[in-house]
Amino acid sequence: MRRTTFGVLLLLVAPLARAQTHPGDARRGAQLLEQQHCVLCHSIRGAGGKSAPDLARRSLQAFSPSLLAETIWNHAPSMWRAMAARGIPIPRLEPPDVADLFAYFYSLHYFTPPGDAARGKAVFISARCANCHASAGGPGPPISQWKAAGDPIEWAQQMWNHSSGMLREAEKRGIRWPEMNAQQMVDLMTYAQNLPGAAAGPPQLRFQDPAVGAKLFESKQCARCHNLGGPAEPGKIDLLRRAERFRTLLDFAAAMWTHGPKIHRRARETGIEIPAFQDYEMADLLAYLFDRHYFDERGNASSGSRVYRSHRCPACHETGEAGAPQLSQFRGQFTSLFLTSALWKHGPRMLAEMEKRGWKWPTFAGTEMADLIAYLNR
Repeated sequence: MRRTTFGVLLLLVAPLARAQTHPGDARRGAQLLEQQHCVLCHSIRGAGGKSAPDLARRSLQAFSPSLLAETIWNHAPSMWRAMAARGIPIPRLEPPDVADLFAYFYSLHYFTPPGDAARGKAVFISARCANCHASAGGPGPPISQWKAAGDPIEWAQQMWNHSSGMLREAEKRGIRWPEMNAQQMVDLMTYAQNLPGAAAGPPQLRFQDPAVGAKLFESKQCARCHNLGGPAEPGKIDLLRRAERFRTLLDFAAAMWTHGPKIHRRARETGIEIPAFQDYEMADLLAYLFDRHYFDERGNASSGSRVYRSHRCPACHETGEAGAPQLSQFRGQFTSLFLTSALWKHGPRMLAEMEKRGWKWPTFAGTEMADLIAYLNR
């Protein structure tokens, strides 16, 4: 197992500390929910407490990390009161803890719409995957043996690695390349996960090192066709320009799959060898994309300014009252994970100060958390 040195998306900074990097591991996140007694109130896939929502539930629509941070923030006072009533100490979640928790939520596909096995079976048939992967003895491994079905990062890596051979087979058979969106991807994964004999086990998803990912972006030839912000470059697609409000891991996997034939054909024309990804390289590449805000939810800084002022943030954070830090010193570092860590580390003291002043706990709705993050990072 490779030792990780950085946790991508999980680039978190505790207030009043310099930037530090932390690996995010879904297995540790699952353990943390047990260790911090979260399961006394929350259930996970039906196992655990029933007084709070099931943490493995999936939204009816895609659910962004900033919306999760917003939900945690809104309910924090009631959670703290419930913990006090049970005699449970309020945990001070350090950045590595939050990194692990969010990695666990990613492993549960928490940030994608829920999958449907019946729809996934329909995709498996209509996309003609069944031509090669229906059973043993076919040109490709049967879908029940797809070990990557529980990890969207491994899923993206395996689909990419096999896309060249699948494209050759499709061309030989005269099969049109099937395009897929993120919903079809999660449906297909759900179908694979629910087949008899499908591999089952604890969450495996881990984020890796964006510094390594930056080098892979060059060495894997991604930079020949793509850039990430900055001045427009002729013939290159800027990966940071998008129509979507935010992207999920399976949006990325779907884009890699759908554009695979074009990428492979261009490689043939230019004599470029399309490299495969080994070990945890896809996790490194995704770490780099997270670090460059490829997956961030787009907020509106102007709206965020109004949120900042309507929630009375300047009263403490611009005056230094009650020991509140100047937020400008963290500009560019704010993420949903940053704010979640800060909430658990400093929120109880903040709540006590607000109650002393007779102020209500500020809550967020819609995209207000994303807007606030955009404003604070402006």
